[in-house]
Amino acid sequence: MFSKLYLSLAIVLCAWTPALAQKFLADDPLTVDRDNAINVGEPKRIKLNDYYDFLENTFSSPGNHPAKPAANANTLGEVPDSSWFQNRHGRTRMSIEDLVRGPNTGSGPCMDGPWVVIDAKTEGITPGFSIRDSRGDIYVIKFDPVRNPEMATSAEVISTKFFYAIGYNVPENYLVYFRRQELRVDGQAHISVGLGPDRHMTETDLDRLLAYVSVGRDNRYRAVASKVVEGHPIGPFKYHGTRPDDPNDIISHEDRRELRALRVFAAWLNHDDSRSVNTLDSVVEADGRGFIRHYLIDFGSTLGSGSVQAQKPRAGWEYMWEPKPVVRRMVTLGLWDSPWVRVHYPNLPSIGRFESKVFTPQDWKPEYPNPASLNALPDDSYWAAKIVMAFTDDEIRAIVHTGGLTDPVAERYLTETLIERRNKIGRYYFNQVLAVDGFALDENGVRFEYLPAQYDFDTQRKQYTLSWFRFDNVKEEKVIVASDTAAPGSTLQIPAELLRDNTPYFGVEIRDSEAGNANDAAAVSVFMRHMSPVQIVGIDRTW
Repeated sequence: MFSKLYLSLAIVLCAWTPALAQKFLADDPLTVDRDNAINVGEPKRIKLNDYYDFLENTFSSPGNHPAKPAANANTLGEVPDSSWFQNRHGRTRMSIEDLVRGPNTGSGPCMDGPWVVIDAKTEGITPGFSIRDSRGDIYVIKFDPVRNPEMATSAEVISTKFFYAIGYNVPENYLVYFRRQELRVDGQAHISVGLGPDRHMTETDLDRLLAYVSVGRDNRYRAVASKVVEGHPIGPFKYHGTRPDDPNDIISHEDRRELRALRVFAAWLNHDDSRSVNTLDSVVEADGRGFIRHYLIDFGSTLGSGSVQAQKPRAGWEYMWEPKPVVRRMVTLGLWDSPWVRVHYPNLPSIGRFESKVFTPQDWKPEYPNPASLNALPDDSYWAAKIVMAFTDDEIRAIVHTGGLTDPVAERYLTETLIERRNKIGRYYFNQVLAVDGFALDENGVRFEYLPAQYDFDTQRKQYTLSWFRFDNVKEEKVIVASDTAAPGSTLQIPAELLRDNTPYFGVEIRDSEAGNANDAAAVSVFMRHMSPVQIVGIDRTW
């Protein structure tokens, strides 16, 4: 019986071989990764020790090395929608109203009745607790540090909306104001105090906890109410490997483009705490199947905020453990120092430490190495930079305004800093590949744009060398049939012979004719398929 099974399997695999060997399949380019197709069952909850995660990523090299092309990018070099990422502002522009709303589906905790405190913690400089509102919804309540009112709460709200618009799954985070009398402690509530065991919480415990939080002149507390995510939370995910109890998780995390590219988005927003402890997997249901949705959470340590204090000057410049710069300082007796030591920050307590003058996106670092970031290739970062550049000045201004900063100088400074950091990201990463994009078919012709010129990074008129080719989809071989030159914005006329002979696949390779030998590897190949009408099916970049 088993021999027959193996024989049948071998026959099926042999029959599939030609299809699997093809560069393009009939359903390319894929826009949706159906990674929710298999019922996940009841995966175990993972508890990730923060210290272990630091040690593993600092003193070892988990993940695939050397890096290979992103495994989940489609043939156009884009990331399909999945349980990890949903294309939003980078694919189809969101309205100002949608950007301002972000992931929020309502107006936050219901104020029709008291908020019932169901648990609390006293660890850290800024304590917090969880509440249940009159609708039965659960929220985690997080405060600002006393010395930096508005800083952590505004950072959390603003960054949540940016990461949502970029495409990540994030919690609903609301800016809330409330008075003490609007809270009551549940009879079953527990509180953790220091290193001691949890115990039942009392109203006195709540009073003591709130004594460490700033209260406004109107006797209201300002906080962020973070709604508990949908489904059954099962702990964080790692930035390398796969989850063994998730049959849908078949791509190593360090090879996912959206996780590699997270470093570019984190650099823009100074999310130095972008590590596994600030992620969350949750089992949700759709069409009768359970699957895992992957979230980024906790954005209190973004922009200029370090959650419990103003961001450390080192943040974004060096890992927590990085001996080289320390040794250099010692050897040179302080004559050599890192650029961040000399950075000047304005006195804006509601911003903390956030700047754009010295910021260099290629040098930015999180708290400790991230395996996915270390595997990023130029096309991964280029994909991210395009999304960052999709946010206009007015859109950035509108999102920053949702942070509820009462100092107009602080709000203006934060907006201008984000705009300048955005532009630095675009300038740098658009220069790492041949940044021609926006390909579109136009009556037997192909149009494209030079992205640096669109954003006034490079106003020099470019001339490109074009090589038209037939493409053998099985052998993955190009046969050049014609050459030409063109400038961005012009229509590239498809040679008549490629249209006439009904070649299944054909395309054009674009190179910068003025790049010289130093960058002669930089090219973009656009692949097309004979359909009715002709369809762009693939984009390959080399650098």
